[in-house]
Amino acid sequence: MLPQLPHWQNKSRTERLFDMVVGSAWAAYAILYVVSVLEGGALTNLGLFFFYTLVAFLFLARRPARRGAPWWQTAVAAIDALWPILWLRPAVHGYSAGQIIQGLALLLMVSATLSLGFSFGIAPADRGLKTTGTYRVIRHPLYTSELLFYVGYLLANLSWHNALGLFVSLFLVRLRIYWEENIIEGYHKYAQTVRWRLLPHVW
Repeated sequence: MLPQLPHWQNKSRTERLFDMVVGSAWAAYAILYVVSVLEGGALTNLGLFFFYTLVAFLFLARRPARRGAPWWQTAVAAIDALWPILWLRPAVHGYSAGQIIQGLALLLMVSATLSLGFSFGIAPADRGLKTTGTYRVIRHPLYTSELLFYVGYLLANLSWHNALGLFVSLFLVRLRIYWEENIIEGYHKYAQTVRWRLLPHVW
């Protein structure tokens, strides 16, 4: 079945093994959210299940990188991807508006991921420049939607612990943006057309 996936035959054995391992890990993580919903968890967990299932599929189906980042940039990107999962914690105090923001952010996360399609990745790499869908509006819509989700989580779970986690994630995202913009072919020309990185009229 796997050889029928898009771009599968174009990958090396090492790339196939890596994408299978990582994709399977994301799939297992997605299942945890289904279990949470069945046990009475928040409905946002159902949205996270769909998002991480999509991520798992794209790891298997994504095109191979034309050019990759140094190992240490890959490590930082992996830390940033896992950081909110490992760091953020439920809190006693919060606002219900945070859950609404999380729901909106999830819709944007799925939309941005679908726009990225087979160019999806965690580490900085050149898998082809994306300029369609949400990438016509801002240059890093997936980061924007993820950060918006974390803001919603913070509002729903107010604590200094979660605020620190969001601050660290903002810092790591800034690094990833810089690295990605300097590794993807044709990116500087695209940046002249789409000016804003994360938030229109801000940055």
